Amino acid sequence: MEKIGDAAEKWGFFQVINHGIPMDVLEKMIDGIREFHEQDTEVKKGFYSRDPASKMVYSSNFDLFSSPAANWRDTLGCYTAPDPPRPEDLPATCG
Repeated sequence: MEKIGDAAEKWGFFQVINHGIPMDVLEKMIDGIREFHEQDTEVKKGFYSRDPASKMVYSSNFDLFSSPAANWRDTLGCYTAPDPPRPEDLPATCG
């Protein structure tokens, strides 16, 4: 905890490594997200939402209405706690 606090205070960020998640799981997760973003726009639209109550949220420019300048980025988010989404509610590429 001390090292995290020190890195956050001195550098403003830190990276967690060797956290016990197998590399093949991380690679599959990255591949699934990449495949999601490479899909046709019509497929991705089904997940588009700015509703923070949604368990799956696909959005662009999450700060569109609060930032003084546009900062385009597409984001896919999945809220897993306290009530995780059902597997059938996940994008097919992330299953």
